[in-house]
Amino acid sequence: MLGREGGGMRVCYWLTLVTGLVECLCFAGVVFGWASLVFVLKSDGYFRYLCVNKTVNGTITEDCGAQDEQLSIIFTIASFMINFSTLPNGFLFDHCGTRVTRFLGM
Repeated sequence: MLGREGGGMRVCYWLTLVTGLVECLCFAGVVFGWASLVFVLKSDGYFRYLCVNKTVNGTITEDCGAQDEQLSIIFTIASFMINFSTLPNGFLFDHCGTRVTRFLGM
């Protein structure tokens, strides 16, 4: 394996940095890019069956409030799970180290 002295330690730092950036780019985008993702999910028709036709002043409009609520619930649960996982992740970081915890997380 890589030595812990001199150049080997520098390589470990760079590998940790690069893999951390890749993880953030691949997995954190769902939460931080949620507004854009909702637009795509709506255009793809997710939860479209929850939309109902509504008549206002003689014109028929589509009310998709239930669809918005369902997508909001998904975001809330995902955000909660990310925040809740910090407790076991902290335990793993303390006892197993950074590399092992990150591989378990992936």
